[in-house]
Amino acid sequence: MNVLILEDEPLIAQGLEREVRAHFGARLSNLVLHDNVPQALAALAQEQVDLLLLDLNLHGADGYDLLRLAHTAPFQTIIVSAHAERSITAFEFGVLDFVAKPFSRERLHKALQRYTGRHTEVASLAVKKRGALEWIAMADIDHVQADGHYSNIVLRSGEQCFHDLAIDKLMALLPPHFLRVHRSYIVNSLGFKRLQIAAGGKYALDTQTSTGIPVSRSSYPALKQRLLG
Repeated sequence: MNVLILEDEPLIAQGLEREVRAHFGARLSNLVLHDNVPQALAALAQEQVDLLLLDLNLHGADGYDLLRLAHTAPFQTIIVSAHAERSITAFEFGVLDFVAKPFSRERLHKALQRYTGRHTEVASLAVKKRGALEWIAMADIDHVQADGHYSNIVLRSGEQCFHDLAIDKLMALLPPHFLRVHRSYIVNSLGFKRLQIAAGGKYALDTQTSTGIPVSRSSYPALKQRLLG
């Protein structure tokens, strides 16, 4: 895995590097440190990054600007910042965790563990509903539909809510029983009901809440196996 640390205080950056190396060990393929947004953006453009540790105050620049500019890149983010009052904004970007400075070694490793075990630990997701940020249970999600650079989440109740992340990045936050059935759709497999097969090799999926969700030809074999199994 590849990790990028964006931190402008050298001692803190060195401490983060040390703990990241200790936590991931041999799983770590590459670790890069930068102290400003332009350098980090260039690094993200050159090589795929799996995990970003991000400070919010970078020589006066806002670390959130990086997330806005790189919103389509499929990396996960842990914020490490002294500005704890800005944590709610962090979760609008779908970050894994917000670690407030000064932090303990145990607190940082807890955040890193959220990345290591993210597919088994995550039980809720922060979304925008009625002009506020709310947490919804993963079990309540029926499916997700791409909406440009954002995502529309359809709940089993039929209610819809908005998420700031593109569908590619949102997929990385969801448990393994959520399946990408189409470039524009993710479906909670626990709610599968019926796979429709039409002439011309066209497929659609029905859940307990929705009908006619498009299924790509490349996704059909895995979905068929899941329904039969």
